[in-house]
Amino acid sequence: MSRKAMFGFALTAIIAIGLFVLYIFSKQIPRDPADVGNLAGNLHNKGLFFEMDGKVYFSNPYDHDCLYSMNSDESHPKRLTSMRAQYISGAHGFLYFYMDSTKKSDKVSGLGSVSNQYGIYRCKVDGSDQECLLRDFCGEVQLCGEYLYYQTKLDGGALNKIRVDKKEKQQVVPEMISPVCYDRGTIYYTGVSQDHYIHAMNTQAGDTTRDVLYGHLFFPVVMGNYIYYMNGDAGYSLWRANMYDGTTEVVINERLDNYTMDNNYIYYTYSNGLDSQLRRCTLDGENKTILFEGVTNCLNVTSHFLYFKVYGNDDVMYHMPLDGSNQISVLTFD
Repeated sequence: MSRKAMFGFALTAIIAIGLFVLYIFSKQIPRDPADVGNLAGNLHNKGLFFEMDGKVYFSNPYDHDCLYSMNSDESHPKRLTSMRAQYISGAHGFLYFYMDSTKKSDKVSGLGSVSNQYGIYRCKVDGSDQECLLRDFCGEVQLCGEYLYYQTKLDGGALNKIRVDKKEKQQVVPEMISPVCYDRGTIYYTGVSQDHYIHAMNTQAGDTTRDVLYGHLFFPVVMGNYIYYMNGDAGYSLWRANMYDGTTEVVINERLDNYTMDNNYIYYTYSNGLDSQLRRCTLDGENKTILFEGVTNCLNVTSHFLYFKVYGNDDVMYHMPLDGSNQISVLTFD
């Protein structure tokens, strides 16, 4: 073999090896113990909106709750899936969500139009490389470090986990506890079968647990130095506990149905029979403002908007810009 032919062969081999390495690298799923998915308040409200890297990923009620993406200012909506998606989270250019065929786009045809599909899925942020990580009837899902923790509904329910690369699937506890309140390696959750205390699960130390707060306490959300929760022993008012010294205080001395929050405000549904309202206040409970008259649910917040639905009308989404105008309207797309 001539020197020129040998050089050509070697160059071709190097290129082939390089392309193979790039292909293998492209199939790797990024993992980081510091990763965290959607806001706990959003996930307590079905996780219909999730913001990452300037984009919002959401369940579109006007297209069978399919997963869509759009800019944070609501421009350029794009459909990513053909079936209903909820409990949306993501990291490093990938999305994780629960998807099922109880609702599906009318664009689905062939076998997909008649098959029954469900499970936790992963895809890239443009909707490509969609893959089912597990086939199960699931409830709440949260990205906690390198793992997705999720509720399974069969056989009485349990909390399971699976690594984001589809490996190491295992049961965590045989109790259908909520994994959505995740903060710095710890899941804060309400007990289900034995008590209704708030417990802490250390995901970095073998999922060991400890008691945090006692009582009938629900829907924990960690924000700053506090853990917020609805206090069933005090008429489902909203309380918070200092995570450093354990002191507790009432934040909203009214009955709540649900709530979500960001770094500035708490958005909550005040419930009092026929007199129900969507309200907002600061994180210490001050400056209460009525935003909307009626029974609302599915409260989700992004950096630019608050989103919600009105009870009995799941096919319509309302939104309010967070620019201080408090102008609520029906979310529409051109």
